[in-house]
Amino acid sequence: MKRLILLLLVAIMTVCLAPSAEAGVAEDFADAYEIRLAAAACLAAYSDRTGFLAREYLRQDGWEIIPFKKSSREADARFLLARNLTEKGRTRYVLAVVGTETFKDFQVDLRTDKVYFAGDTPDKFAANAKREDMPDTEPKVHRGFHEYVQTAFTARTDGEGQAKDRVLGELLADQSGEMLIVGHSLGGAAATIAGARLLATGVGPDQIRVITFGAPAVGNEAFGRQFSPKLNLTRVVIAGDPVTGVLQKLVGGYRQFGREMVWQRSALFEKGPHAMAEYLDLAMKNYYDRRTSAIQAGVFTMPQASPPEAGPRLYIVPPADNLPAELKDEYRYMEQAFADQYRRLLPGYVLGGAGVDPAKAAAAAGCRWYVVAELGGLKLKNERNQYFVTLHHTVYDTSGHVVYLNAYSSVTANMTPLEALTHDAAGAVADLATWMEGR
Repeated sequence: MKRLILLLLVAIMTVCLAPSAEAGVAEDFADAYEIRLAAAACLAAYSDRTGFLAREYLRQDGWEIIPFKKSSREADARFLLARNLTEKGRTRYVLAVVGTETFKDFQVDLRTDKVYFAGDTPDKFAANAKREDMPDTEPKVHRGFHEYVQTAFTARTDGEGQAKDRVLGELLADQSGEMLIVGHSLGGAAATIAGARLLATGVGPDQIRVITFGAPAVGNEAFGRQFSPKLNLTRVVIAGDPVTGVLQKLVGGYRQFGREMVWQRSALFEKGPHAMAEYLDLAMKNYYDRRTSAIQAGVFTMPQASPPEAGPRLYIVPPADNLPAELKDEYRYMEQAFADQYRRLLPGYVLGGAGVDPAKAAAAAGCRWYVVAELGGLKLKNERNQYFVTLHHTVYDTSGHVVYLNAYSSVTANMTPLEALTHDAAGAVADLATWMEGR
């Protein structure tokens, strides 16, 4: 009888806990997607080549990107506003603030004294920041970060008007509108203050989420106490990133708040634990890990073929792993990034499994061609942790004749191996899609 009761209890607990466990997996996956999007948008805010590439990938995914810029005596504020229509028909916004990349940005970082933070309009925030009679029991923020945000809220772009009118006006007019505010380093500090200002101006807490990467603290304990309960803030930190604790150690009176996620850095990247490229790399890997768990739990399914109207035209097997030994652990992520580029860019595909005869599998799936791909890499001599990452495509018809081939390679000087492969795959698959047109 005791054994029967124990079995019944286990069965009841399994039934009760399974939905909760599945919900947890789904929530973790959704969170990982948001963090990956935030990391991509942060990189897109920068003005270098990797920023340009990140902006192009966001556009390919349907995001309209609107850049804003405003120079003042205190700061050169730069950020981008991206918008997209969600599956539910609502407009989704991402506001990404650039991190430190100019001399004036460094000057902003160094203005570490605190100013009073209160108001519900830019003018009131500016006036209150000038008050010198406020005790430390009142909310205060970093002067330089405050001045950066104050400048940003008056930024303009051609045909779009001021940033504050665009951002605040649309959120207040559409209570279902959602905005993800993101930033790296200085950009993360500015994103946190911008989120707090929007809440103070009347935007609902459910409309805003802030995600930062390697961001310093922005305010005192009173500021954190005021906004911690209502600002949905996630701080992503790579272990060893010195920026996240510099103000607490060197200046004092600063406090971090919000949910903190600590990641361990990769041994394959030499730019240091504060580099945005490494934050994006780890965000991608976190996303793929969470997606795999969601698929295994049965709460998410990835498409293995294009929609029926596109027609099955190209059969794809997993790419061959010709990576050097140091990059072998990257393959499981590279394989997923490789397949995602087909899903994003290629009309008419079937993603097959390993260990099959591709010609027979392609014919059975009704495809005209099949592709054999190889992932490779070559370590650069006299360079620590720098590689050529390569992707080769060879396309055959079902009779086994070569009909098309291409090859892409990238150097990991300013990106990680996974990012290099993603860039290679985006270019190679886009070229393949162009070749398929009209055939």
